[in-house]
Amino acid sequence: MLMGQTAAGPIVTLITPTFNQAAYLPLTIDSVLAQDYAWLDYVVVDDGSTDETPEVLERYRGRIRVRRHANIGQARTLNRGWEAAGGKYLAYLSSDDLLHPSCISAMVSALEADPQLVCAFPNSNVIDESGRVVKRSVGRPFSLTDLIVLQECYIGPGAVFRRDAFEAVGGWRPDLNLAPDREFWIRLASRGSFHFDPRPLAQYRLHPRSISFLETSDEVSREFLRVLDMYYAGNPTPECVNRKDEAYGRANIVLARNAFRSAEFARGMNYYREACRLHPPSASLKTKLSLFRNVVSKPLRVAASKLRSFRFRTSG
Repeated sequence: MLMGQTAAGPIVTLITPTFNQAAYLPLTIDSVLAQDYAWLDYVVVDDGSTDETPEVLERYRGRIRVRRHANIGQARTLNRGWEAAGGKYLAYLSSDDLLHPSCISAMVSALEADPQLVCAFPNSNVIDESGRVVKRSVGRPFSLTDLIVLQECYIGPGAVFRRDAFEAVGGWRPDLNLAPDREFWIRLASRGSFHFDPRPLAQYRLHPRSISFLETSDEVSREFLRVLDMYYAGNPTPECVNRKDEAYGRANIVLARNAFRSAEFARGMNYYREACRLHPPSASLKTKLSLFRNVVSKPLRVAASKLRSFRFRTSG
């Protein structure tokens, strides 16, 4: 294991947690091995996969570090990897996402140039299961207010952050399934600022098994409210305090959207009415149209993805 910092440059420990993603894992690993940053400590942690993942990882013996354990979930898997890391900087990459060869070096350069930064992340494109770009440049600069009030978190693959900041705030909360990353970014923001590189140096993959496509239970959806509760129980910024009702209103819009997508229409209407009570602008036609588009867009994306997957298989 590489430790700390070499004479030539700081070590980055990058963790890829994987669970039953053998179809995409080789492309992810190859994109990391193609990085032009020399001081990269790469660890793939198999979280109890039951598919061909062990066979895939065997092909990379001697080129990457591999750890395996029984299935414990993404958050615990990442925390185990990071806690055993030796790098000055930490990073993670999901086992279906990709990095441009210059991604890590660009993020490290930004962090090394400004000690006030705790995290650097790039813009990213969205790709489908066959690697075709379906949406370009989906990232935005980090804003704590946007994350808390507008429920928007634009940090995608390729983020690199300081190990000492991670140790100060702690890792991902294992009791969160849908929102452990955004809750972590909230805490990390208390340690410094974030750098956004506008170049699309990463690719975020959408496919039928990705989290964005899976149905979300009401219990899991309510994590958005739990994250707000935790934030406001701490030391919220004055702007977020002033917009607290709006934050909870918009979170209820997210819960309404997830309920409607799951055909829980009565539950969805209850969340929507609560959103309007907390934040009256939620009753506007603009919000209603936005909610409708978000509800119908998911089944349309799933159908389009399945069609593209069918065409990809039959053409091969």
